[in-house]
Amino acid sequence: MRFAFVLSLLLLAAPSFAQRGAPSRDQVRAMLSGVDTAPSDEAWRRLGPDTLAVLVALYDDPSTPFFVRMRAVSAAAHYPTPATRTFLEAVARAPGQRDLIVRRAVVALGRAFGADALDSVRPYLAHPEASVREGAVQTILAMGTPAAQAALRQRAAVETDPTVRAALGL
Repeated sequence: MRFAFVLSLLLLAAPSFAQRGAPSRDQVRAMLSGVDTAPSDEAWRRLGPDTLAVLVALYDDPSTPFFVRMRAVSAAAHYPTPATRTFLEAVARAPGQRDLIVRRAVVALGRAFGADALDSVRPYLAHPEASVREGAVQTILAMGTPAAQAALRQRAAVETDPTVRAALGL
């Protein structure tokens, strides 16, 4: 599934995205390609919500280096819109998706939407890969709601991986 197509449909339905104009693909790619530094939250905010379309396009381009694609998924969290939620959920559940990207999408959902992302993040507590479960645990811990705590208690009862158990505080 091409995420750019899905996002383009969402963007057509959301006129606020068309108000500023997106930064260039080269500009965003350069921001995602840094070795020693990462752009600040403020730098992402200054670019505006149209940046999401550029992030999706970079993620969706198979010629984009893997580490840039991963960072594009994480950077989407700076734009908490319905289009972002759709993108991140689609990335996380894409068939054959690499675990590192699933984890990035799960963490980005929590970062963008806080406790409102619990229903989207909770299924990843049972993901087959421990690093994804650990990311889901950390994301849900940050939510701090009673519902989040209940989800973590349920996972704690069945979790066997030492790294995930440590994240759960066990």
